[in-house]
Amino acid sequence: MKKLLFVLMLLPFFATAQESYDLIDFSDDLSAKIIVDDDQENSDLETNCTLNIYQKKSGKLIFCKPALYSEYDIEDSKVKSNIKQIPYGEQSILIYEDFNFDGKEDIALRTGNYGCYDGPSFEIYLADKNGFVYNESFTELGSNYCGMFTVDDEKKQLQTMTKSGCCWHQFATYVVENNQAVPIEIVEESYSGIFAEYSVQKRINGKMVKSGYQKFAEGNEPEFTMVFENGKKMYLMEIYGDEHLGYIFTNSEDVVELFIDADFTFNKATQTLTFNNKSTIYEVSSKEIVVKDNGKTYHLNKIKETAGSFNNLKWNTFSNVQTK
Repeated sequence: MKKLLFVLMLLPFFATAQESYDLIDFSDDLSAKIIVDDDQENSDLETNCTLNIYQKKSGKLIFCKPALYSEYDIEDSKVKSNIKQIPYGEQSILIYEDFNFDGKEDIALRTGNYGCYDGPSFEIYLADKNGFVYNESFTELGSNYCGMFTVDDEKKQLQTMTKSGCCWHQFATYVVENNQAVPIEIVEESYSGIFAEYSVQKRINGKMVKSGYQKFAEGNEPEFTMVFENGKKMYLMEIYGDEHLGYIFTNSEDVVELFIDADFTFNKATQTLTFNNKSTIYEVSSKEIVVKDNGKTYHLNKIKETAGSFNNLKWNTFSNVQTK
């Protein structure tokens, strides 16, 4: 009977099997280990271990939080740290870096896979004189995007990226004010047909001001292209996939300045394509673009190069081109 009681008293101590792994050195002053037990790995929580951080000199425990590790974190029976391959590469359980630019290293602790496409997500703890303090603003940047954020020490800025499918991306830039991440620019890009659409928010006098523009997307195959000496470009191409002609004029950064998909007239005798944009008349030939506006005529003929053959275009195959 006494032997049975002794065994029952010992059961709580052996109810869960624990393993511990030291972190590969991430700091001159601190050491760390993760502790894994069966209860954590079989729980409904996404975290599956506990990360402890100690003062190297005294051995004092200064940080203890639940975390998420995977088999990829283990290397030679130790846990890797300070790996941050953004956006889609390996990102370790612990990233030790100065996030708020105060000269002290902070902690990013992987606690789940809540980032985009089930990517890693991190809780952020900022260093202070008493240890490390959880910061909700930085944690939002480390949890709701594609993995950890980027730290630009030179500009003292943080950057995040997220996406949805192939055709929508968001890039955001932040500065740090009173240990809060404050956005100064948010750029969203989406792809629709021949254009990339950009929505831009910039912080001006404390407020986010929104603007937008279009770019001629890569991968398009124009029928005819003019490249001017100043870097501007003109494209004639089939659009909408139904033998419909489009005229696109961009600046040197491929931002669309004019897009016409209405009615065109091709003059066989003069070999010119003509269209109107409100009261302005455009005449396009293989050698120049003539613009007539308010009684004035402008010749855009400083051409650096062309691609395709203007004169060999089959104008009568386009549904919105009238030939005469």
